[in-house]
Formats: sequence, C-alpha cells, structure tokens
Amino acid sequence: MMAKLMHTIKPEALEDVFENMKKLEQLVRSVEDLERDVRSLFQPVWPVNNSPQRWSMCAEGPCSCMMETRAVSCWRLELMYHVPRKQQIPVDTRSLDLGMNRLRFLHKDSFNSLTELAELDLNDNQLELLPYSIFYDLENLRHLKLHKNRLLYLPQDIFQDARALRTIDLSHNVLEGLPSNGFKKLYNLYLLNLANNAITHLDEEIFFDLENLEDLDISENKLKIISINHNQYLELLFQISPFQLQQIGLKRNLRSSNKNLHKAVYQQCLELPQLVFYKLRRLKRLKLYENELTRLPYGVFTDLFDLQELHLQNNFIESLPTGVFGHLTNLTFLELTSNRIKAIEYRDFIALGNLRSLFLGQNGIIRISNKTFVGTPKLEKLYLFSNKIEDIELAAFSGLNNLAWLLLNNNLLRYLPREIFRRTPSLLRLQIDSNKFMQLPEGLLDELQIVEQVKLSMNPWHCDCFILYLTGWLHRNPDKIWDRQPKCRGPGDLGGKPVIEMTFNSVCDGQWASMTKIQGRV
Repeated sequence: MMAKLMHTIKPEALEDVFENMKKLEQLVRSVEDLERDVRSLFQPVWPVNNSPQRWSMCAEGPCSCMMETRAVSCWRLELMYHVPRKQQIPVDTRSLDLGMNRLRFLHKDSFNSLTELAELDLNDNQLELLPYSIFYDLENLRHLKLHKNRLLYLPQDIFQDARALRTIDLSHNVLEGLPSNGFKKLYNLYLLNLANNAITHLDEEIFFDLENLEDLDISENKLKIISINHNQYLELLFQISPFQLQQIGLKRNLRSSNKNLHKAVYQQCLELPQLVFYKLRRLKRLKLYENELTRLPYGVFTDLFDLQELHLQNNFIESLPTGVFGHLTNLTFLELTSNRIKAIEYRDFIALGNLRSLFLGQNGIIRISNKTFVGTPKLEKLYLFSNKIEDIELAAFSGLNNLAWLLLNNNLLRYLPREIFRRTPSLLRLQIDSNKFMQLPEGLLDELQIVEQVKLSMNPWHCDCFILYLTGWLHRNPDKIWDRQPKCRGPGDLGGKPVIEMTFNSVCDGQWASMTKIQGRV
C-alpha cells in the first residue's frame, strides 16, 4: 500500500516525505543511543590499583590474577550489570578477560587507566552498545574480542586511540553496517572478523587504511548486488534500516525524478563497491561466503596480489565476469560451491597459476569444454560435483598434470572420452558415482596408473557384454573401489547384482562369437 501511495506523490514532494522520514528515524536512533549512554554512565568503574601490593590485592577479588603474565581473568563469573565491585585491577594489567558473562553495558571510562592493556576479551556477553570513548588511551591494545554480543552498530572513530590494534573480532553480533571512519588509521591491523552479522553494505573506503590486513572475514552477512526496477525500488524503500538511511544522508536540495531518488537510496545501501578491497595489498584470506551476492563487479579483486584464499560459496552468483580473478596470481584456494554458475571457460581461471584447490560444486554447470583449466597447472583438487554436467570434451583437463582429486559425482554424465584421463597422470581419487553411466569405454580406467580410490556406485549400469571391461577392471583392482561396489540396473533379473559378479555366460548368453562382434544382451 505504501508503494502505491508513493506513486501518487510528485518528485519534489517525495523529497520532503523522505527527508522527514529520515529525520524521524534518526531521532528514534538518537533517543535509543541516549538511553544506552545514560545506562552506561550508571555502571561502576572498578578501582585501578598502582600500589606495590596491587597483584596480591587483585587476588582478593573473585577474578583470577596472574602476576607472572600480568593477566586478570573474570571469565564466566555470571556478571550481569557491572564488573565485580570488590575487584581491584592492577594498573599494569596486560590481559583482561571478561568473556562469557552477561554484561549489557560498560562505563565509558572502564578501561581508560589501563594504558598497558594489550589484550581485552569481551566475548559472549550481552553488550548492546559500546560508548564512543570506551577505548580511549588504550594505545597498547593489540587484540580485541567482541564476538557473540548484541552490538547493533559501532560509534564513529571508536578505535581512534587504539591504533596499535592487530586483531578485532566482531563476529556473531547484529551489526547492520559499519561507520565510515570505523577503521581509520589502524595501520597495524592484520585480522578483522565481521562474520555472522547483518551487514548489507560496505562503504567504498571502509578498509582503505588497513594496509597490513591479512585476514578479512565478512561471511554470513547480507551483502548483495541486485538489479531492480522502479516498482521494486518503491516496495523496498521502507525495508531500509535507520542506520542505512543515516549513512546515506540525502540532502534536501537533491533534484531528481523519484526513480533516480530511490535508485540512489537503494543502490547505495546494497551494492558491493568496486573498489572496496582496493588498498588491501597484503590480504591473504578473504571470506565472503553465505551472503546474497548475485554477481562480482569487474575489478573488485584488482589489488589483491597476495591473496591466497578466496571463499565465495553459498551466494547467488550467476556468472563470472571475464578477468574477475585476473590479478590473483598467488591464489591457492578458490571456493565457489553452491552458487548459480551455469558456464565456465578457460578465461575465468587463466591467471591462476598457483591455484591448488578449486571448488565448483552445486552450481548449474552443463558443459566442460576443452582446456577450461589450462591456466591452473598446479591444481590438485577439482570439485565439480552436483552440477548438471552432460558433456566433458576430450581435452577438458589438459594441463592438469598435478591433479590428485577429481569429483564429478551427482551430474548427468552418460559418456566420457576414452583417453580423457591421459591428461591427469597424478590422479589419486576419482568420483563418477551418481551419474547416468550405463557403460564405460574400454580402457578408460586403465589410464589411471596410480589411482587409489574410485567411486562408481549409483549409476544405471547395463550389464550386457559391454560391461565386461568394467567387470575385469574391478577384479584387477578390488582395493581401489571406494564406498561400495557398483550394481547392475538391468537387464531383467541381473538388476541389483554387483557388476563384479558378471561373467561372459551371464551377460552374453553363451554366445561363441568374438567379443568384437558380439551383440549386447537385451
């Protein structure tokens, strides 16, 4: 109904409606913030002790104090609304563990006197807000754990005094977005975990100062890239959260059609910026799995020359833009399982000369063409299971001299070229189970000189004279059959019997003609 109503409003009036709506939602957010800030001010601040007896006095409280390592642990003390009232914290504490409690709020000055603090663990609490000055003066803080809380957003510049930070774990919260200045000047940060939140949008410059970042996890969020029409803009406008509206900050003097207005709002909220990873030149691991990405912007990985692992599984990616992985020359692991990719070609992987593992299972791939993987000579594991592959050309695996694992199970294959495995001399494990194979070309499996495991079950093997090649191979290689023996689908009373039990008399009706001329039993 709201979308229909929006159609009747003139563009210039729509700007006023949108501006008022934005102000109202910002006001609601401000009131909520004020309430949390007030509550945090009522939280006690534990006494910081700088006397010679500070560590012995620390031990008198409920927390565990270890002078040798300068560590204080208040782990799992069922703390609810405050820190222990009788607990004194030595001024030279380097490690403070407040994990697995039920803390909801902290005073803004809780840690300000602990200037030597290097490790702070606040994981598995119920924190809803971090006061903007909570980390002031923590110039030696190296490791910060905030995972498994209820944080909805982060204040701007919250880490501005903690520029020695090396690891930040914000996973398993309810963050809808990130402040534009959230990670400014954190030049020493090498690990940032944002997994399992509700982030839909990343500001293009959000990671620009993280020049030493090596590990970035944004998995299990709601990042998306979509194309929607004008009507969908209107319908989706009111799904945008207050945080996102605040980040957009549309100005009153914006003069455009209502279509462009909604397009500006919605795309700024939901698109993955092309240059979002632009300056992460030392990044080694990037996890983007379990988001809602439908495509990868061309050039999004351009600067990631040191990237070794890229996790993109469980998205909605439909195709791979030409050259999207073209700069990832050090990539060793690429995971694209459970997307909607229908076609792959050699240009998709041409620059991945160091790739060892490629996961393409559970997509919609129909065909593997010649030389598709020619750009990946070091590939050791290739997963193509659970696609819709009907055809694999003879030279599809050309150049894969180091391939050790090939999973082709759960496809629609009926035939493989006889010499297809001549190009994979290092193959140790082959799965072609759960396809449509009725027989195999004579000599196909003989190309697998050093294979250790072959899975052939769950195919409709037709046990006539032509099955005897497979029967003979099974007899010669009984220790290489993995999981279970393949069974005949038919014909007649042979259905359900193991292929390895077939004999000339049972499948050829005792015909005396040579095997080259014999007709299959029907």
